[in-house]
Amino acid sequence: MKKILLILLSCVLTIQASAQRKPNFNTIDRKAGLYNNAYKKTYSVSFTYGVLVFHGDLSGKTENQSTTKNITINKQINAGLSLSAKASFGELYGQGDIYNSYNNFTTNNVFSNSYLATSIMVKKQVNKTKESNSRVFNINVAAGIGIISSEINLYPEHLPVLKRNMKKPYTHLVLDFKYFFSPHIGLIIASELSYCISDRIDLHGVNLGPKTLTKMDLFTGYTAGICIKLE
Repeated sequence: MKKILLILLSCVLTIQASAQRKPNFNTIDRKAGLYNNAYKKTYSVSFTYGVLVFHGDLSGKTENQSTTKNITINKQINAGLSLSAKASFGELYGQGDIYNSYNNFTTNNVFSNSYLATSIMVKKQVNKTKESNSRVFNINVAAGIGIISSEINLYPEHLPVLKRNMKKPYTHLVLDFKYFFSPHIGLIIASELSYCISDRIDLHGVNLGPKTLTKMDLFTGYTAGICIKLE
């Protein structure tokens, strides 16, 4: 009889212990699950402005400074990875010496490029910090692809102005530094590199092929602004 009572008492204690552990297990499971993860509603948006440097056939400096204005929406996936959608409004300027379609050499050819660029990027946090510190200072690298839509004007010396509308794919690389001085508002500075899958962003160049891919136009950017967490 005593053995039976001891067995029943052991069963009761085991059931009580399991019932006490179950809520903790469910709490952890809800946080770790894909659908109910802790980053499900973690969004941020940044607004930046900066200067650009064009690298192409007509990459000489002009009186006008190349600039860009950017809006980026970021969705956190986990502690170190996120997805970003970016829209950029910019102006590119440059000048140089070219041969025109009549094989005439001209100097001081100036171009302007008003563009809208949209891209999707994958962003990775690279600094190794504790979770509490990663909410204050972040170093991130991002890479993605997009489309650049341009209205380009070329002003050849002693020749009629050329004007074209163009839409080309491009790749986008970004290194940024974020510092949040409050739970929801911070500062951001970034360095950017954009490769255009074209050699005619300045309306001068060659048609790209297997032997001319090194001729792709590109531009670098240096920007700063604010970022806002929406969590």
